[in-house]
Parts: sequence; structure tokens; C-alpha cells
Amino acid sequence: MLSKILSSRLPANSLVSMYNPSFSSVAGEPKFLEMVHQYFDAAASYTRISPDKLNYYKKADCVIKFTIPLVRDDGTIESIEAYRAQHKLHRLPTKGGTRYAKDINIQEVEALSCLMTLKCAVVNLPYGGAKGGIGFNPKQYSAREIESLTRRYTLELAKKGFIGAAIDVPGPDLGTGEREMSWMKDTYQTFFGHKDINAHGCVTGKALNQGGIRGRTESTGLGVFYCTRDLLNDKPLMEKFGVEPGMKGKRFIIQGFGNVGYWAAKFITEYGGIVTGIAEWDGSIYNSKGIDIEDLYQYKLNKKGIKGYPRAEEAFDNEDAIYKECDVFIPAAFEQTVNKNNANRFNCKVISEAANGPTTIAAEEILTKKGVVFFPDILVNAGGVTVSYFEWLKNLDHMRPGRLTRKWEEKSKLNLLHVISDITGLKLHQLEEKHKNLLRGATDKDIVYSGLEEVMSVAVKETKETCLELHCSMRIAVYVNAIRKIHQHFEVAGMPLAK
Repeated sequence: MLSKILSSRLPANSLVSMYNPSFSSVAGEPKFLEMVHQYFDAAASYTRISPDKLNYYKKADCVIKFTIPLVRDDGTIESIEAYRAQHKLHRLPTKGGTRYAKDINIQEVEALSCLMTLKCAVVNLPYGGAKGGIGFNPKQYSAREIESLTRRYTLELAKKGFIGAAIDVPGPDLGTGEREMSWMKDTYQTFFGHKDINAHGCVTGKALNQGGIRGRTESTGLGVFYCTRDLLNDKPLMEKFGVEPGMKGKRFIIQGFGNVGYWAAKFITEYGGIVTGIAEWDGSIYNSKGIDIEDLYQYKLNKKGIKGYPRAEEAFDNEDAIYKECDVFIPAAFEQTVNKNNANRFNCKVISEAANGPTTIAAEEILTKKGVVFFPDILVNAGGVTVSYFEWLKNLDHMRPGRLTRKWEEKSKLNLLHVISDITGLKLHQLEEKHKNLLRGATDKDIVYSGLEEVMSVAVKETKETCLELHCSMRIAVYVNAIRKIHQHFEVAGMPLAK
């Protein structure tokens, strides 16, 4: 995990630490799994659920570890450890990402799988939580070696009953993307497709021509935007926490300019927010008047980093830009990047958590006393798994969203205009030509965007209601909602107890 960088090995302000998740927890603070369980326990105290049931709800149902032999390009054989955790099987399939990181371990995948169970419950998805990964740094391996590991990993999961559209559906995470997901799909479909008509739904986050869905790439960042926007624009909720309502005109600083950070920044600035700071693996930049997100993104694509960006008002070799004054700080890197060692350095009013577990308990206590409000990770970053759900449904339906209805929708709008024209005598054919784009039927991307906005909106509303009901923080509220939903399932379905 990334945390150890922030302790004794490297200086507290080292950017290397922020972007290397391979170290153990921050010295003197709970490890990641313990931190997740402590947040769970804190929220559970607001429920009237018995301790024995709560203990079962937070424990993982199944975790596996196995070794993959890899023949390197030079002919040597390397033994690489791999993992998959299924946190709760109360709803199937389980769902969670696949992480490629050097020092991934059982505790990390178990913690992340627990967060996935809670996250799916928060946004009302019919999944149990899961997480998995392979213990290697993909930057140090060739494409052939990565493909070999990915395909062998998929086969091992299949043999152990840990993959399948109705069993366990991996998705992309740190170090993986649509390339790796497409390899996993192809491997599973090649060996098991003749027995499973839904084989291409065994993973999500695939390339479009492999059964993926438009909008998946930007989904997590878009979800961060929707959630942050809705919470900031909620006047009663923001007044409760002493935050000036509204998103437009507010200043944002983002830690991490990868897929999540870039898309979040893009949607925020398009809406009227001002991104003044960005931190990446090779340094950080700050512009008091705002950063041109597209210009910085193109620079990063060309230079493989943001160091040396010529339009920066201030530039740092470390992450110091994240400590500049702003309204909202968005950590979009790794777990435990906001910890007791750096908590007092932040000058923000809100922390909207785009990463998984970016804030330690000690840091939250310090910052809460300073009046900082937290938008919790299992709500804010749920956009990725939500659009993965849409992709999974598309795969099960064997039909692209909107394909059967798009033309009908266009024709129905045109027919309505013609009826209005006939009744009123108004010449609406000019309007029809001028606003053709507004009259078109919904594309699959339109449906994904609107579906994601609806899911996030409902989850934000439920969080707000519980927050006001219990007079608690939003993190407690979102955990309470998730625990209640899990409990309600078992109250109806019964406990899977051996008798």
C-alpha cells in the first residue's frame, strides 16, 4: 500500500510515496483493512443490528491466493502471486476490480472487496463486493508477459469458480484497463464460451468491439462530478456543515491526473468550477486563475507527466500544490494519501474522495476539527461500478442500449411537431432543421450518462436523509445506509448458516 511512503522511508512530501501503493500503512495508524473495519464499526453503532450479525457482514466470505509461473522474455521463470477476494455472496455475481501492483496482498484485496460490497449497496446495485489482482509492476514487463499473466490469471480464476457473468465479474483497476479486460474476456470465452452464452459478460471495462460500453472510460470521473455537484448544490446540507453552497466558481485541487482525475477535472471545469492545482507522480502545478485541463492533458500525453508544464504559475517537484488554499480537494490517487503526517497541511473546506480509502481515521479526526467536510469514497467514486453494471446488462441483453428505441424516439418527436404545426398553423419545419440534434433519439452514451446521473442522484438523496436523521457525518451516513441494506437482505433471505 501507498502509505509507508508517508512514514519513515521517504520524506512526507515525496511524490514517489503518493504514487506507490506498495508500502504498508502509515506508521502509528491502522492498516488499510483495519481502517475499513473501524469505519464499519463506527457506523454500525448507529444501527440496532446485533453485534454477531454485524461481525458477519463485515468479514470476507472467501479469499484465494495462488502462484502464477511466468516465462520472461529472457527465458527465466518468475513466480508471481495473485489474489481474488469475494467479500459477500449474498448477491451474485460479485463485482470488483483487478489490480496490478507490486506489493498487493490479501489484506488489501479483502479491504477493497469490503468497500465494494458497501459501495454496491450504497448505489443499489445487485452485486456482492469483490477485488483481485496480480503482484507485479506492469511497467517493468513487456506486453507479451502482461498478456501471458492476464490469461493465466483468468484460467486460474475460472478453475476455482471465481469468474463468470453469474459468479464473479472483474473490472479494471490500478494497472489495468480495457486491454487487460479484453484479454480476460477472450480467454474465458475461448475456453468456456461453448457452455456459457453470456461468456462475454464475465468482465467489464472491455474495449467497445469486445462488448464494452460507451461512457465506461470516463464513468468514475463523471460520477465524482455528479456526486460532488449534487452535494455542493444542496443548500440545507451544506449549511448544516458550514459550507457555502454551490459548485460554480469554487476552486478545486486534484491529486492524481490519471483517468479518474482527468475526467473529474474536465467535467468540473465545464460546469463552472475552477481547477487551480494538479498533482501527478512527477510533480505538481498551481495556477490561481485556473488550469486549462485539455492543454495539460495533451502535455501529459506527450511528456508522460506534468513536470515542466510551461503554463504553470507555480510548479513543484513534489505534491506541495495539494496544500494550497482551495474550496475542494479531490484525492484521486491511492489509499491513505491523507494521513496524520500531512493532515494539518491541507487548506480546503471539503475533501471529495475519488480514490478508495484515501483518508485515514486520524487524518479525518484532525481535519474535521478544522471544519473540513468529507464526501465519502464509497459514494463519490461509485460511478465506475455503476457503468460497469450497465455494461454487464448490455452483455446479458446481447443488445446495445437504445438500439431498438432511438429511431422510434426521433420519429415520435417529429410527429409531435407536425401535429402541433397542423393544429396551430405555426411553421415548425424551420425549428426542426435548426434543432435536429435536440430531436434525435438517445444514443447508448446518452443513456449511460443519464442512467449514471440518476443512480448517483438517488444515492446522494439517501445519504443526505440519513445524515440529517442521525445528525452524523456523511461518511457515517453512507456506511449506515449500506449496512442497513445488507441487513435487510439477510432478514428476508435468512442467514446462510450451517446447522
